[in-house]
Amino acid sequence: MKIRLLLLSALIASLTAGCTWVKLSPQGEEARVLKPNQVSSCKPMGTTTVQVAASVLGIPRPQRDVAHDLQVMARNAVQNAGGDTIVPEGLPVDGRQTFAMYRCINP
Repeated sequence: MKIRLLLLSALIASLTAGCTWVKLSPQGEEARVLKPNQVSSCKPMGTTTVQVAASVLGIPRPQRDVAHDLQVMARNAVQNAGGDTIVPEGLPVDGRQTFAMYRCINP
């Protein structure tokens, strides 16, 4: 029984490795990701904190996939706030990250 569980866990880990689950919305496709020094002439629109699963069944997801999903979620969210640009505020921690939102086009 333990071997079966171990094999199932290994199968799930291999299937989820390299997978991103969050889809970029059409509005999110228009959002840009910039660095803090690139938004000096933009209008601040607040912040958004997004969160995704950092592990599946106790197995950590690859950090690049977690970071990608967080960025996609923030890009999707900035459009709802009336912005067009996000800037990460620090690195992802436990599948959670905060992004500053800006309107840079026609501020």
